[in-house]
Amino acid sequence: MKDTGLTRTGRARREDLVAAAIRVIVRDGLAMASVERIAVEAGTSKGTALYHFGGKEAIFEALVTELYAKGRAAMTERVDLEANVPQRLRAYLEANLRFIAEHGDHVLAVQRIVNVAGISAPEDGVTELRMLLEEGQRQGALPRFDVDVAARTIRLTIDAVSFHLPAVASAQVDHVIDEMVALTLRSVGVDLAALDNRPQEAGARHDDHRQHTGQSG
Repeated sequence: MKDTGLTRTGRARREDLVAAAIRVIVRDGLAMASVERIAVEAGTSKGTALYHFGGKEAIFEALVTELYAKGRAAMTERVDLEANVPQRLRAYLEANLRFIAEHGDHVLAVQRIVNVAGISAPEDGVTELRMLLEEGQRQGALPRFDVDVAARTIRLTIDAVSFHLPAVASAQVDHVIDEMVALTLRSVGVDLAALDNRPQEAGARHDDHRQHTGQSG
């Protein structure tokens, strides 16, 4: 059953079942994640679980789709705030890695589903990253390099880190993310020292001028 037109209670029940599936997969392994066990973990019946999803494969698919949807929303929110390609690339990396660190169990469950159950991820993340790098080269903000190779390498690095980052001690997470972001930005020719030296917007410059000269609006 799809979630289109679901009541608030029905939507909450689906969310409970997905959350329960994450816990079962992480704690007991994918092989043990039957519909019945997921339903018990969610505090409901097998019949209710089957009503909402039809089978465990549908639960797995919802679990994967939800992770990517939440990750994309978090990334887009950060990236859209930045003005130029180097800043947007940094935001893309930081948002991805931060999301992985904060959703460790969900990430682990998806890794097991994708690697074992044969359910494909809804997106590979390479196309959007390639477009961002191409834009940077067109604007002269990035040097010339093979954007396809670079985009795939960066995406593979993020995916590889996702196996490690959730296990990092909380006190070290910021350090690991900062190091990964800096290493990746350097690899595509971003000048880290100049990254935050963004020019003032015209309106801000005008306001500063008025403050210095004592003019009022």
